[in-house]
Amino acid sequence: MPRNQISQWALLLGTLVIGLSVASSAKAGGFAVREQSTSGLGSAFAGIAAGTDLSSIFWNPAAVSVADGLEAEAGGSLILPNSNISGTATFEPAPPLNNPALLGPSVPLSFLGSDGGSLPEPALVPAMYMGMPLNDRLTVGFGFNGPFGLVTEPDNQNWAGQFAARTSKLHTYNFNPVFSYRVTPNLVLGGGAQIEYADATLKSAFPINAGVLAINPFDVMGAFGGPNPNAVIKGNDFGFGYTLGILWDPLSGTSIGLGFRSSVAHTLDGDFAVANNPALGRAKISADLDTPDIATASIRQSISERWTLLGTVEWTNWSNTKQVVVEARSNNPKLNAVAGRPIQVLPLNWHDGWLFSGGAEFALNDRTKLRGGVAYEESPIQNATERTVRDPDTNRVWLAFGAGYNLNTNTTLDLAYSHVFFEKGSIDRSTKYQGLGDIQFLGKAEQDVDIISVSVRIKLGARPAPAALK
Repeated sequence: MPRNQISQWALLLGTLVIGLSVASSAKAGGFAVREQSTSGLGSAFAGIAAGTDLSSIFWNPAAVSVADGLEAEAGGSLILPNSNISGTATFEPAPPLNNPALLGPSVPLSFLGSDGGSLPEPALVPAMYMGMPLNDRLTVGFGFNGPFGLVTEPDNQNWAGQFAARTSKLHTYNFNPVFSYRVTPNLVLGGGAQIEYADATLKSAFPINAGVLAINPFDVMGAFGGPNPNAVIKGNDFGFGYTLGILWDPLSGTSIGLGFRSSVAHTLDGDFAVANNPALGRAKISADLDTPDIATASIRQSISERWTLLGTVEWTNWSNTKQVVVEARSNNPKLNAVAGRPIQVLPLNWHDGWLFSGGAEFALNDRTKLRGGVAYEESPIQNATERTVRDPDTNRVWLAFGAGYNLNTNTTLDLAYSHVFFEKGSIDRSTKYQGLGDIQFLGKAEQDVDIISVSVRIKLGARPAPAALK
């Protein structure tokens, strides 16, 4: 292998390895991760399914046809969130803490440390793509991504929402082999498979001293005798799905792309336990989690030698996500776990999500392209009773800028920056605990996000020559 190709491979793989070594998940609408393309981020994902580059594979498998020879792309997006949740929590009905024999007349119970502080952690989301034409019609390739994820952990573990959530972590790793077939010079069909691994950890305060074991009701506030321990739910699973796509060039300078990513059904199997309390034992659990279907339509329209207009509409089928039920698979009376019955129910009742984006691309010269775009994303969470302390999602506006620079004839560096403006959101949720009744949380969430993305695209070989006519 020539020395320049060795250095290109090293740069490409190094970018991916660094990303995977510190990878953490971040959310877009619901718990989707949208940051799968640097060039796409630079235009607020306008035109992304219409064959922008190899990273379009995530939205449209037919886009692998853009590979002009053996090509690869690797990159990562650094998500820098600024999010805060604050509120109060009360018991309904009141526990012994509000017993007049203890404190006189009944008083509202609000927790100490109502402010959770900053919840999401900074995250690096890696992505990798590869494509190779086998002949003048058939092209194969793959994408590797983390399409869904969530990481939230409050600075103040003893905050008012502790019984609903302390730590939430969901990571997915999706391998997406794809192919495209050029039916006519202007029409390409594509398809692929999804092989997805999901791993989840949910932690919340376990009211061990508040009536479940009836030791000290004051400790429900974490004010006397120390805070309550973590109830920890862990599970993982492999799931499978598919992708479909069309890439059509009806006119010179016009490219239209339609892509579909199917839902992936997961049954997360794992354990439920209380941290640092081995005497309570464990319980086996399972939880069904289905990711949503995603359909994307994009257009790229050239209006001059330098200017290209971009547009995208995307639909995400979150309305099928009604609830997540964590069910016991083994008995453990100390944890109130009964096989076949729920340990925890996370009601969602979300709505379908929508993204509308528009942007433009400007060829500054033969080596440099500038991009920009704006998008409006409608969250699947539309009211306070649907919003959770684990996922305080709201509607948002994306403002994005980016650039692509050809380092040489075979290597392109892409950079992008986006700021995401979120609407403020209120929260009105209750958590049920056996022996306690409902723990009601009322609060508000404020958040915004900065995203910085970089990727490297490398051409590693030439397209096969067409077969000679006989």
